Amino acid sequence: MIGELQHYAGREQAYVKHFLLSEYLETFAHKIASTFDEITYVDGFSGPWQSAGEGYDDTSFGIALGALTRAKATWKNLGRSVRMSAHLIEKDPTAYRNLQAVKAQFPEIQIETYHGSFIDLAPTVLKAIPKRAFAFLFIDPKGWRIDMTRLAPLLSRPNSEVVFNFMFDFINRAASIRAPNIERGLGELIPNSAWRSRLSEEPPAGVSEAEHRKAVLVEAFSSELGRLGGYKHVAETTVLRPTKDRPLYCLVYGTRSPVGLRVFRECQIKALRQQDMIRGVTKLSAATSVTKQNELFGSVSDMAPDPTVAFFEDEAQRARALLRTIAPFAPASATWADIWPRVMERHVVSHAQLNQLAGDLRKSGALQFLDWAPRKRSPDDGYRLRRF
Repeated sequence: MIGELQHYAGREQAYVKHFLLSEYLETFAHKIASTFDEITYVDGFSGPWQSAGEGYDDTSFGIALGALTRAKATWKNLGRSVRMSAHLIEKDPTAYRNLQAVKAQFPEIQIETYHGSFIDLAPTVLKAIPKRAFAFLFIDPKGWRIDMTRLAPLLSRPNSEVVFNFMFDFINRAASIRAPNIERGLGELIPNSAWRSRLSEEPPAGVSEAEHRKAVLVEAFSSELGRLGGYKHVAETTVLRPTKDRPLYCLVYGTRSPVGLRVFRECQIKALRQQDMIRGVTKLSAATSVTKQNELFGSVSDMAPDPTVAFFEDEAQRARALLRTIAPFAPASATWADIWPRVMERHVVSHAQLNQLAGDLRKSGALQFLDWAPRKRSPDDGYRLRRF
């Protein structure tokens, strides 16, 4: 469970990141524990950094360990014993010393701490994770220079998922610098170099230069993360600067499960709503601290359009269009289970919303579902669909 917003003063973007992590892990831990007898959490850059909450509830590892503790208790009450473990890695000596207090805070979790470089220690951590365990990897570096090829064995471990903090703002600036060490670092982070030529291309019609650069860099990294880890589904959520309409970093999620993808999108939608609320409050606070015109800015804030609502509406329209595009032409068909994950990979829509879009397209005649049962409102995974 995430800490109070007041603990994130000056780092509101971290609250959005931790809110998404908290929402996802709370569901993840309970669901995975229904199938696996052990869950392992790996935090490659643990900290703690700037922690102000009790029980480290404003840190990534504190949020994760809290979720594992609650899931373990839930299943214990149901008569099922699930082993929860964590591997926390930190390079900074002071932060690592502070990390030692974590074990006493979470006695129900088997915690191992490592002092050193995550890249160097990744093989050691990989060997320490029991083969029977399901692992969740959280990679949130302070910088952006990460050798992804060296992480590939850990990323590609069976029964695992990952959230990687892609430090977009820094990477975007580095991508314009022609220096051997910078180019070498970017090559290690995104091994496939095809993105370099794409970055220099003219943006598509109606797309700004900034939007084009973000799409190229994030798609290139997401593709490499999926390839190196063998993740069938990769999705991304953008965290904006607290007071500027500019991306700061992108949380890239990799999974081999369509159910995981569905849960991630649902949690992402909640996190984006939180982000919109927090940024509105932060912007207003910054403005009123200078002008002292609280009433005026409060009125302006109330009247301003909600950018998140507009974003969700646009994503729904794009998902609708993609549904019609990827459905095969008759007489061929595909199952709904084959179609909906492909749409959710590309667009921020919930599974329920996508089901509704499919139902609307069926009613309009744009899609045909061959197996739709009477009085059904949404498609089942086994339903076949096609277009004409």
